[in-house]
Amino acid sequence: MSFGRGRHAATINTRRPRNDRREHLNELRAAIDARPGIGGGLVERRGVPWLNLVRYWSPRRTLDIGCDFRDGAWWFVRLTDGTTIAPVDDITGTVRAIEHELGGVNG
Repeated sequence: MSFGRGRHAATINTRRPRNDRREHLNELRAAIDARPGIGGGLVERRGVPWLNLVRYWSPRRTLDIGCDFRDGAWWFVRLTDGTTIAPVDDITGTVRAIEHELGGVNG
């Protein structure tokens, strides 16, 4: 035991617990970052993360995407009404749906 730390300090786990929701949203954000004309970032409120996305030339067109565990699987969902977009393993389909909802590449 040292004087610089508590008696049980060596047994404290400082790693953050795995957060599947955040991991899936980060994967989607990376795919969105590779697309032209859409930007956004991960937002968190009261410990719950989601993606806030915007079409660059049309800032009034925004979309908030969450990630929920439903019926034994993770899904990307719209935060406004909770409707599902696609399962988290379908990143390409999710990106297509987001582009369609925000108004294609040409607006």
